[in-house]
Amino acid sequence: MTLHKTILLIASLALGITVWTYAIADDRYDDYQPSERFKLRVGGFLIDRFDTTARFDSTQFPIGTLIDLEENFNVDSSETVLRIDGFYRFNNRHRVDWTYYRSRRSGTAIATQDYIIGDPDDPQGGFIIPRDSNIQAQWNFDLLKIGYAYSFLNKRRYEMFIGTGLNIRNLDIAISYQAAISTFGAEDSFDSEGLIPLPTAVIGGRWNLTKKWQSIFRYEIFMLEVGDYRGSQQDFQLLFEHSTFKHVGFGLGINTVNINMRAQDETFRGEFDSRILGLLGYIKFYL
Repeated sequence: MTLHKTILLIASLALGITVWTYAIADDRYDDYQPSERFKLRVGGFLIDRFDTTARFDSTQFPIGTLIDLEENFNVDSSETVLRIDGFYRFNNRHRVDWTYYRSRRSGTAIATQDYIIGDPDDPQGGFIIPRDSNIQAQWNFDLLKIGYAYSFLNKRRYEMFIGTGLNIRNLDIAISYQAAISTFGAEDSFDSEGLIPLPTAVIGGRWNLTKKWQSIFRYEIFMLEVGDYRGSQQDFQLLFEHSTFKHVGFGLGINTVNINMRAQDETFRGEFDSRILGLLGYIKFYL
């Protein structure tokens, strides 16, 4: 059994015991109506550190060069983006959640070694970036999360929920180079775009520290192994919010994301690992 599967099994057992324990008790809910039936968070996501590695192989020659985009190609290692989150609560048990933000990163570098992209013997499948070439790289994505959450415990002071949803990521990768070899010039490019919908499982909670302050945590996990696609994702948030006015407040928190993907089609296979650490600052509007 792999480490990921072991962690998932332990988490599932712990969650099952928690749900069963509260199911026995008769006070999972009280007469208190949630103060936030609708919430919209609008703010900045300061991604303090990107760490992205990728390898682009072919099906015939599966050994491409492992590339650290930030280190090797000088792709931006930090970024501030607009981020929108929120939820709509039908009652104290059921709600829908959403998140959207986009990232646009690029970089230029001088190759310090040869880089193999795909199959160099296939004009449509890859090339070699020679040492000392000028490299341009882009790594862009749009992220949309839509999910459902069930609050198996929801009281005036605290809440615990589980849920599921889709993490839809549109990933666009572009790498090009120009090289001068003696009196001859060479150039080529690789461009790939794909929509990756990932089903996720969610667990989270809320704790009202005071009448104005509350803390919120949320943990998402995804693992997939279907045909030629394998992947995993972990997403953790820890937020602190202040209900400053009747319908307006402020929040601050951290968000970490770890993604590992493997994919293959008829002519190409590849992998990428991405780790993100960011700070969230936002205004919340709630009813």
